[in-house]
Amino acid sequence: MMKQVILCAAVLLLCSCEQTKTQGYYMSHPDELAADLADCQRSNKNTYNCNEAAKADFMRRRSQ
Repeated sequence: MMKQVILCAAVLLLCSCEQTKTQGYYMSHPDELAADLADCQRSNKNTYNCNEAAKADFMRRRSQ
């Protein structure tokens, strides 16, 4: 029984992980940057991806 509980917990933990994207990734994928940034602002999220998207957006605007 304990093995089943641990297995279920591990599966839930792995399934709930968000694919992380770096600032460099967002700089190379401007369409995803715009979509993820809009989602972050709309839902008021403060995740790793939202922070990286915000940094990439800042750098992109600064370089123009």
